[in-house]
Amino acid sequence: MRPAVRMRRYAQTMSPTATQRKTTSRRKKKTNATGWLTWWPLLLGILATPLAVRAAAVMALAGPDALRMLYPWVQLVQSHILGFPAEIAGTLSQAMMYLQFPLYGLLLALVLRRKGLLTALITTALVHFGAVGIVVALAHL
Repeated sequence: MRPAVRMRRYAQTMSPTATQRKTTSRRKKKTNATGWLTWWPLLLGILATPLAVRAAAVMALAGPDALRMLYPWVQLVQSHILGFPAEIAGTLSQAMMYLQFPLYGLLLALVLRRKGLLTALITTALVHFGAVGIVVALAHL
């Protein structure tokens, strides 16, 4: 067989056929069409926020340890170690109270899109309980 014929056959086997291109485009369209479904953790975080704020009002009766577990980032912002003035710390802690769970949902959604559910849950738990550990350590200084 001549080299030119061999090269043509090789090129035909390497280039995708029309049916392969259609299948690939269908897969991409299907992925993009269901892409909004991957944001369900963010929606859950937004929906959980009012419930968590209500739970914080009830847990405040149990003392500061309960609030450290529920809202570690609020406690971290209020910490004197960071050196925020009281007025700014109050505003930031109020904002963190409403932003913590939507941010967890956003983190969960972003990691879920790349790695999978188990990795996303572990990452979010590590972020939360890492902050709890920092707050508990700062409380004992």
